[in-house]
Amino acid sequence: MYHALKEAFLNPADEFSPVPFWFWNDELTEEELSRQIQDFHDKGISGFVIHPRKGLPRSIPYLSDRFMHFVRFAVEEAQRLHMHVVLYDEAMYPSGSAHGMVVQRNPEYASCCLRMEVLPEAASPKMDSGESLIALLAARRNEDSLTGIRRLPAEGGENLLCEGEICLALIECYSLGTIRGVHEGEDDGEPGAPPAADLLNPDAVDAFIELTHERYYEALSPHFGKTIIAIFTDEPSVTGRGGRKDVRGWTRGFLDDFITAGGQLEDLPALWMDIGERTEAVRAIYRRAVNHRLGSVYYGKLASWCEAHHIALTGHPAKSYDIGLLGPFQLPAQDVVWRYTGPEQEKGLLSEHSVLAKCAPDAARHRLRRRNANECFGCCGPDGVQWAFTVDDMKWYIDWLCVRGANLLFPHAFFYSVRTPVQSNERPPDVGPNSLWWPDYGIIAAYIRRLCWLMTDSRNVTPIAVLCQEDSMPADACAGLYRTQREFNYLEADLLASPACRVENGALNIAAQSYRYLLTDGDVPLKKEAADKLAEFVRQGGAVLSSPFDLSLLPQDAHASDPCPQLRVSHIEKGGLTFYLLTNEGEETVDTLLNVPVSGHMEWWNAWDGSIRPVLKEEDGFRLILPRRESLILCVDPSVQEDPARSISFDHPETGCIQPLPHISWHVSCPDGRKLPFSVVEPDENGRLPGWHEWPGMADYSGTVAYEAELHLNGAAYIDLGEAHEMTRVLVDGQEVSLRLWAPHVHRLPERGRARVRIEVRNTQANRMEPLSLPSGLIGPVRILSK
Repeated sequence: MYHALKEAFLNPADEFSPVPFWFWNDELTEEELSRQIQDFHDKGISGFVIHPRKGLPRSIPYLSDRFMHFVRFAVEEAQRLHMHVVLYDEAMYPSGSAHGMVVQRNPEYASCCLRMEVLPEAASPKMDSGESLIALLAARRNEDSLTGIRRLPAEGGENLLCEGEICLALIECYSLGTIRGVHEGEDDGEPGAPPAADLLNPDAVDAFIELTHERYYEALSPHFGKTIIAIFTDEPSVTGRGGRKDVRGWTRGFLDDFITAGGQLEDLPALWMDIGERTEAVRAIYRRAVNHRLGSVYYGKLASWCEAHHIALTGHPAKSYDIGLLGPFQLPAQDVVWRYTGPEQEKGLLSEHSVLAKCAPDAARHRLRRRNANECFGCCGPDGVQWAFTVDDMKWYIDWLCVRGANLLFPHAFFYSVRTPVQSNERPPDVGPNSLWWPDYGIIAAYIRRLCWLMTDSRNVTPIAVLCQEDSMPADACAGLYRTQREFNYLEADLLASPACRVENGALNIAAQSYRYLLTDGDVPLKKEAADKLAEFVRQGGAVLSSPFDLSLLPQDAHASDPCPQLRVSHIEKGGLTFYLLTNEGEETVDTLLNVPVSGHMEWWNAWDGSIRPVLKEEDGFRLILPRRESLILCVDPSVQEDPARSISFDHPETGCIQPLPHISWHVSCPDGRKLPFSVVEPDENGRLPGWHEWPGMADYSGTVAYEAELHLNGAAYIDLGEAHEMTRVLVDGQEVSLRLWAPHVHRLPERGRARVRIEVRNTQANRMEPLSLPSGLIGPVRILSK
């Protein structure tokens, strides 16, 4: 088994490829579609999501015969290359309106809402066509709070209000919400924006399925379940975008749902104002009533259709923490957008959106879904500068997601065109063919494949579950678990109550997971079945801990000799082997001794370069040296005894042995033929060079500059380039020796005497696209690190 797994790791199957969102955002031609698909394939990409996007011309109407011609052509090209395709169910988003065609079919299918109006007296309010009165209520008001809420006759009347009371009208109406369309004049706030549909109305959802899914199946049925593997639905909204202010999602007949969920008609003002101690409970009842209906009427219908047509429903709800809504998905997903999480300020731990990285994986784990996905990188540039997104950023997000269990990535996005600002400014950056790292994307694709292979058909081993609600997942309370390398999974309270979760031998067992510790943050409402199960769990010896968690009471699997708050660990069992995925989520190098409670032959598997080396064992553990943005996989084969004599360590820079570099004149040139303002740059007294963004006429340059010099390399092991923006490649005597796509820019050197060293530095597209003048090029100081 070891050799089969090793081969599968080194050469992962196509199913583990990244599957990028491919923005169809310009005039389409068969020639260009074919060229780009082949280009994807050549870079190790074995699938794509066809995503109609802003910029698609009106000459190619969404779902028209001409549009479907190009879809069919792309699918057939994918079939020819043994690639797979995910269809996208909207133009553009949020999903559910079929580009407004659902409402065109029946205006009563427009998205609905509930609004509350304060009336001067107890009288029926004036209402527009399509509006209906749910109730008249009387209440006493003190600023933003209400007391004494009571129902009035719907027809109103004089002398119905007591002194000090106001009248509240609850009115069911259309939200007037829209979606973002793909054609000119259809964006937010524009007159042509397509109307949003009522996703809580089963008839409206049936119309949506007929208009989109059935249309795709009519044109592409031979490819369903083969080349076409899924349909993506994207953060559906019950009220749409824009539209009426201060309203709540609703649909006809929804009052019954609200009451069934535990609410009362007199509670509804709590959706706007404080009504006392019951306020938060009412709001929770409302949210869950909406989610339950959305889950059954919208997601449930879509999932049933997909299952019947041999594909998966994938995509994600609107909120990062709506874990319960992922239940119907055959391929649950989430998305990383707008840098709500990121490397800086511990946003990957403490942001309310940080839970999204485990939302889909844990939903999948507990429902026996083989794969889960993440739509990642969209608008994740630093400081709001989207085209300044780097491979450094990308690597952090990939590791952040995969160490938490993601095993399919939907990069957002590959742009068909960046020809005009309409295309290039639409939710950038392009993280594929229009980026400056595209020539080396095959390395990135291989890395994603290896990590996604590792996290598929495997079980993460942890005895710790954190109890959460269907629409609430604690973040801050779990930070200490991450910082001390204690892996955990979120377990929904509704799943705890379900027959799928069993109490056996002092453990909560669900799917392939077994938990002996259940952690709770605050008061999580429990159904009687869950409360009884929890009592039995404790009776059998299971532990229930409340926040703030006493970490000393929790077991620690991978144990570091020093505090390593930036080290993340996932313990995986796969095919009889044990793996530990180790990632550095911080900015400083992890240098520690690590111990794990498993024995056998140990190897380091490096998913980035595909290298495999034995582990250096020491008396108190094994040495782990993990620079920023790096990851390693510890592979343990328990069937083979350790062989300390064969153990060696990874090469790493000996930073204590620094050779001073004499003053060097660097000859500079542009591989693309651009004429530079000078041919030689000189370092200052500190060995630093001016970035090319400071050179005359180069402030807006995005591309590559080469720096060349003759260096004496006797005894040199590494060259440390210091500060460089953003990607560096080193060639010695014309031969490439190393590529670094993120800092630290430390390159291993060959054994050589005097040699011609060429350093090629690429920045991002930000200076060209934004336009900006961000630091670019080799800045240094450059140092030689000796053996």
